Amino acid sequence: MIAADDDDRWVAFVRADHRTGTIAALAGVFATRGMNFDSLATRDVDGEHGLVIVTFRANERQQRMLVRSVERLAAVRSVQVRRAEDLGVRAAAVVHLPRGVEFRPPRHAAVSWSGSSALGQPVLVEGPLVDVEAVVAAALAAGAHTAATVIEPPLGT
Repeated sequence: MIAADDDDRWVAFVRADHRTGTIAALAGVFATRGMNFDSLATRDVDGEHGLVIVTFRANERQQRMLVRSVERLAAVRSVQVRRAEDLGVRAAAVVHLPRGVEFRPPRHAAVSWSGSSALGQPVLVEGPLVDVEAVVAAALAAGAHTAATVIEPPLGT
């Protein structure tokens, strides 16, 4: 099942046991439903559990089916899913631009940022995921060589 252009983007925060096979089982749920994830990242392990953050595209029904299947995995403790454009989905990105390139985030992006690209410093951007992604896209268009984005887990995850 290939994602359609009009499918929504989702971010899943999966709290799961830190043990061999957990990531493979999670990937297997996507694969058996013919779905792909756009990104998958793990976060620090807290005791016996870790956090896996997955972004993917699906319609509302597919998203609910996928979440129910993930919740059934023996290693999974909890799943929270939000639309990627939800302003509560926060992210941080580091962007490296060539020395001498003066960069400022687009005016519409509700982000905080630090660093001076003109001095060759990396620029750190933090805010809602959709705004951080807009800043990264603008930086890449301005000649950034690298960019890395991390999605922050919601409080209490």
